[in-house]
Amino acid sequence: MEKWTRWFQPDPGCDELRPDEQAFLTALQQAAVQWDVGYAASWANRDEEEHPCLLAVVSISDRNVQLAEFGVHYRDGHAQGDLLHSCLHELPDEPTPDALDVRGEPGQVAAECAAWFESILRRPVVSAQRVYAGVVTKPGVAPQRPWKRLFRFGRGAGI
Repeated sequence: MEKWTRWFQPDPGCDELRPDEQAFLTALQQAAVQWDVGYAASWANRDEEEHPCLLAVVSISDRNVQLAEFGVHYRDGHAQGDLLHSCLHELPDEPTPDALDVRGEPGQVAAECAAWFESILRRPVVSAQRVYAGVVTKPGVAPQRPWKRLFRFGRGAGI
């Protein structure tokens, strides 16, 4: 097994990828080969629901607590990325400031997606459990602005 296959491994049972999806995923894996991040995991899978696409996801954690999942939906030379819904892995209805939208050849799109993922992975991880330890037991203790930002997407942390 080559070193670059550590990132964005397709989930077991993932449907066979189309040639452009395989090219995209291989290029994304190769671009990620130098990433050395201990607080993130990744995976890939096909979403066959409403809008069939290839998902490539990075899950960011802090001490075994998942903080956020960022991912891209790739289909036919087009990738859209953003903070994903934690259960459904859907893109938000309204793009966040972190949103990505690129088109092109699979290798080019993968390179832009890899740069986007890497920029997110370089950010410091801030866990709400450390910053506002009393938030869960005493709602309203945390200042309102960070509280709203931290829980805007149904998560207990901000990145």
